[in-house]
Amino acid sequence: MTERARSDKRTRQDLEGTGHIDPSLSVEIFLKRALDDPSVALTQFQRFGTGHSGDTYRAVLHRSTRPDDDIVVRLSPTGVRIAGPADVGRQGRIMGTLHQNDLPAPAVLASDSTGAVDGRSIAVMSLVSGAEWHEFAERHSHDETANAAVSALKAIQTLSVEESGIAGDPRMPPEGEIARWVPLVERGPDHVQDAADELRVQLLRELNRSDPSAEPVLVHGDYHFGNLLFGPRTVNAVFDWEIAGLGHPLTDLACLTVAALRRRYEPEPNPTGSVEVTGARLAELYGADPDVLSWHVAASCFKYAAILAYNLQLSRRGRLRDPIYEELQGTMAGLLEDGRAVLDHGLTAFWPDAHAPQA
Repeated sequence: MTERARSDKRTRQDLEGTGHIDPSLSVEIFLKRALDDPSVALTQFQRFGTGHSGDTYRAVLHRSTRPDDDIVVRLSPTGVRIAGPADVGRQGRIMGTLHQNDLPAPAVLASDSTGAVDGRSIAVMSLVSGAEWHEFAERHSHDETANAAVSALKAIQTLSVEESGIAGDPRMPPEGEIARWVPLVERGPDHVQDAADELRVQLLRELNRSDPSAEPVLVHGDYHFGNLLFGPRTVNAVFDWEIAGLGHPLTDLACLTVAALRRRYEPEPNPTGSVEVTGARLAELYGADPDVLSWHVAASCFKYAAILAYNLQLSRRGRLRDPIYEELQGTMAGLLEDGRAVLDHGLTAFWPDAHAPQA
């Protein structure tokens, strides 16, 4: 039986009774070729973490000439076209170039966007150890957590567009960042669309506040505390580069600000990280103009409301099995309302101190 035939047989097997197909042999064959090492073998292959844009596994990589390596394997969803968030190989290229430049990302052993693993894209990286944001905050403080996150963001933005791994991608202007999420709003619940459209119109009317001529940088697109892994004093790694691109430098700072803003919607869950820090403090840590940041925070409110609305509809139709979206309807409405309030009053006046959770 050939290697490929054995791979096809094994990929039809259930992975530890979870209902997920075991791709371990296909990944092993890919790594033998990508690393040019026939001694490659994988053991302890098991599902790891969560994610809607692909499957993630943890394994031990064995090679005859090197010590064993704990690795993470990320694969795009089965049967999904390799593009956008499903292009895991692209994410691997971004993280790989970050790591090579001593920036917070895992070492990437191999990545591919051609469908080399049973028609799926792949990124294989070393496992990174560290703490989640709340563990870091408990050891230090919420302000130090915010400072570490902002410092990591500023370090990433020192990487030139040419070195980003996606230098050929189009640059996303602020108005394009708004247009990008409109289709998701249109596929969301009807009651969200009017409020979202009001915020969209106001953002475009006040576009000049966004500093649209700023030089583009590598943008994560979903830069929040929940996507960071912390070391003793700094961020060890930034994960989940599914919607990364080239765009405005304040886009990611705005994502971080909205993560903290979501404390207003407690007790609804906030997987982005309820760090107790104000928008003004985040602007100060970064060195951003609070008025310019206000526009980008409002734009991020629009983006996250659009994503939540779209995912809620997918969940209700049985296409996304995650009950959290039913629990975030207050967050969705709050983001759209607060986005308009931030534009009306400015970030500092709207958020002069840490908001108490809403009743």
